Amino acid sequence: MMRIVSLAPSSTEILFSLAAGPQIVGVTRFCDYPAETRNIVRVGGWIDVDYSRIENLNPDLIFTSTFLQGNIAKTLSGRGFNVVHTDPKSLDEVYESVITIGKACGRIEESKILVRKIMNSLDEVKKSAAGGRIKIYCEEWHRPPTVSGNWVPDIIGIAGGKSMITSGQISRETTLEEVEEFDPGLIVVSLCGFGEKADKKFVSQRAGWQRLNAVKNGNIAVINDSLLNRPGPRLADAARLLSTLIAGSK
Repeated sequence: MMRIVSLAPSSTEILFSLAAGPQIVGVTRFCDYPAETRNIVRVGGWIDVDYSRIENLNPDLIFTSTFLQGNIAKTLSGRGFNVVHTDPKSLDEVYESVITIGKACGRIEESKILVRKIMNSLDEVKKSAAGGRIKIYCEEWHRPPTVSGNWVPDIIGIAGGKSMITSGQISRETTLEEVEEFDPGLIVVSLCGFGEKADKKFVSQRAGWQRLNAVKNGNIAVINDSLLNRPGPRLADAARLLSTLIAGSK
């Protein structure tokens, strides 16, 4: 049986969705879904992987993801490992990455089925989404304020909103002036690594941010970043949650 090490939570979720979970012998400490990941050996985090522990696991295949792990992928390849690196920056590229992962682990048909399942789920959200195209400022990080990019604008659009930046643009630092000019009706906090523990109060407590209409109206919400920031099967869950938040905005 193929031995797999997954160094990205999104890749881990995709592999489990492809029924390749039993082949995974190593994951990062951020790989927390599904629950079965708790029983798998930890080999570090996003950028602090334990190379010796990976070598001891003797994997046939290693998955890495995003620009943060580009150098790690190169290092592992240089050590003779078979590495598959994905770096999706739009929803279409997320679909492509699922196919890439499926092909690498011998589950191409399963990956095609998974992509269709995600597409169908997102289509259902889009059909039921409230109209109006409310403007949404989605924040991926707070120090400094960083607007969510990549595939997130696609998910916002499907949910019935309008993102401050477009699909394919990487997440980047922003300013109060830029957010104020955009004038969002809803602020969504989805901080990487925080899960549901992010505190939305810090947004309203920033100097000058009280001027924003979304802050004045109390339209600030927290979304578990594992739903929105991981380019995997649960993006449809993120879209549903966003759609509900949009419908409930004042």
